[in-house]
Amino acid sequence: MRPVTGSVMEPEEVTRLARRAIAVLAAHGPGRSDGMARRLVQMSDAFISPEEDQRHDVLLRLRQDGVSNEDLVDHVIPAVARLMGERWFADDISFAHVTIGAARLQETVRAIGRHDDAEDARAILLVVPRSEHHTLGTFVLADQLRRRGYAVDIAVDRHPRQLVEVLRKRRYHMVGITASGRRTLASVRELVDIIRLTVTRVTPVIIGGPVLDKDLDVLALTGADHTARDAISALMKCGLERAGKRALSMANSNRTGDGVTGGEG
Repeated sequence: MRPVTGSVMEPEEVTRLARRAIAVLAAHGPGRSDGMARRLVQMSDAFISPEEDQRHDVLLRLRQDGVSNEDLVDHVIPAVARLMGERWFADDISFAHVTIGAARLQETVRAIGRHDDAEDARAILLVVPRSEHHTLGTFVLADQLRRRGYAVDIAVDRHPRQLVEVLRKRRYHMVGITASGRRTLASVRELVDIIRLTVTRVTPVIIGGPVLDKDLDVLALTGADHTARDAISALMKCGLERAGKRALSMANSNRTGDGVTGGEG
């Protein structure tokens, strides 16, 4: 079964993610770029396979090639997730394969990602609405933010009352909400209203995810403050990072590729 028209990632975005992931792999191991592309397919096969040893082996080979956990989380895992989606659309694998593979990729991000939060770190809350089923990108984003020194909490599939409890327990400097399409925006609007009513201080709310690729006025439909396609843009729009710091970060990310941040949004 294929997804409905409009839910499939744009081909150029898939290409950018694949190029970035291939560049990372090529920088740490021998082989032509087409061989590296096949390696991404092999990785997707490993993560949908019932054989746990296959996943362990593919991750071990990446480490032996010198691929860092940061590159794995930021570029390789998102590219593998996107490839799974494209293979499903092409009827190459089943929806069950995609679901299982995405869950295992997310487990990997949680296992190898950064978990320590400094007590005095500025806190950020990332929210996945109850109507959303794509969470991998949020966990990738959380790891990127933690590496930049922020404390990150994630609220997945929370009832509005539960979200209120989360907001009252900690002061957040930014709240990020992910949305994949129009159907999620009503839930997002409700969450934005709840945040406004619960938080007495000014806390910027920012929307990200695949919905930004659609021809929609996301800010008007949700009441959020900003939209952003990557971690650095979100931090800058919320006044948490300066332009100079962003330029340095982009220069570092461009060393082995085009600097596109992976993730579902």
